[in-house]
Amino acid sequence: MDIVSPILNIIPGLWDFSVRHVAHVKHLRKRLEELRTAMDELSDHRDDVRERVKMGVRSQQEMVTKRVKRWLSKVETIEQQVIALIHEGNLQVERKCLGCCPRNLQTAYKIGKEVLKKTAEVKELLNNGDFATVTKRLPTRPSPPTPPRRPQLVAQFPMENTVGLDSKVKDVWEKIEDGNVGIIGLYGIGGVGKTTLLKKINNEFSIRNHESDSVIWVTQSKATKVQEFQDIGRRKLEISDDIWQKCSNENDRACEIFGLLRGTRFVLLLDDVRKSFFKSQLTSLGIPLPNKKNGSKIIFTTRSEELCGLKRELKWNVYNQNKP
Repeated sequence: MDIVSPILNIIPGLWDFSVRHVAHVKHLRKRLEELRTAMDELSDHRDDVRERVKMGVRSQQEMVTKRVKRWLSKVETIEQQVIALIHEGNLQVERKCLGCCPRNLQTAYKIGKEVLKKTAEVKELLNNGDFATVTKRLPTRPSPPTPPRRPQLVAQFPMENTVGLDSKVKDVWEKIEDGNVGIIGLYGIGGVGKTTLLKKINNEFSIRNHESDSVIWVTQSKATKVQEFQDIGRRKLEISDDIWQKCSNENDRACEIFGLLRGTRFVLLLDDVRKSFFKSQLTSLGIPLPNKKNGSKIIFTTRSEELCGLKRELKWNVYNQNKP
């Protein structure tokens, strides 16, 4: 009786194991189909996620999140495993003997058990693939350091040795470097050397360090018409003939000049400015008025006291207008 009792206790355990063993073998075809269906759903969802990722990174300002990237990698891996497992399972199903059982029960059992495991893994991946967002904004890249400005290449006027102009040039250059000064007027009667001084200042831009993007010289008395003035400006700014010819009127040409000068730091040297030439005309010619923000300068010579707002007894002066 003592010997029989342990044997009887073992029999139920063996029976339960045999039932599970046979279930894995008997239902192999059905479970392979369930695995295939689950994998198809996961593959479809994977394709949807890929499309969302593609749309997100199209602007080159988004990147795939690490979570999505890991998920896609896991799907790729398990897809290959499932394909191999289904192929092996189908071989076992086709090799049946006695009409219902595969020939190698042990192999069929292992495959059936693995099919159940993979089906659970596939369903878990499908559940974990519900992403609110699949991409994230790329981190802002620091702007490259601004290269140091090079001295503007300015055509020099041939000049003989000038006597007594160095102090005047020094005074004007101090105003040029003053951020509160936008317009500088050089007043004097004819023949006192205003043009010579302005040429000297022009030449200083070719040898001194400065932050100007362009230096433009115009003799206003020789460019009395708007088109003449604009033609000189466009040559200095190197506006191509093709672009210039598309400008059908003075306003179009002014817009083209203004578009190039706006946002740049320029110096406009105006020689022999007549009384009738006012600041309001500058904007109509396409010249932005200097201010603290753009840092541009307009330096002009004139015989008009009224234009500089000077008293009659002053022969020379440096007139500056502070711009807000």
